[in-house]
Amino acid sequence: MKFIEYNNNPKNKKTGDCVIRAIAFATNTEWEKIYLELAEQGIKKGLMLNDPKNWRAYLKDLGYDAQKMPRKLNNRRYTLEQFCDNIAEESKTYIVKIASHLTVVKNKNVYDTWNCSRKYVGNYWIIE
Repeated sequence: MKFIEYNNNPKNKKTGDCVIRAIAFATNTEWEKIYLELAEQGIKKGLMLNDPKNWRAYLKDLGYDAQKMPRKLNNRRYTLEQFCDNIAEESKTYIVKIASHLTVVKNKNVYDTWNCSRKYVGNYWIIE
């Protein structure tokens, strides 16, 4: 696993846009398009664009189903680094929820504005 610093925010800002950044990068879509679509859906649902109910529904609408939080045999959780090394497949892209953050794993590497590899993995989505 390698951490690769990556920020697809069009103004290169480090702001609370992890949901937009992760979905845009993982789906190879422009940041602005994801922002607008999440905002439009949020308006319809009465939710903020980065509300988990909003972005989870958005991913579902795109055809991506949440995978259960992976657990080790001893029922302990995986860190993101362990997820990359033990679960992620080389040729696949994943959106991974860690605490109140979304990040991307692609080719077993973490792409984000900060190295979150020591955080614990929650649900994840396989992007194909």
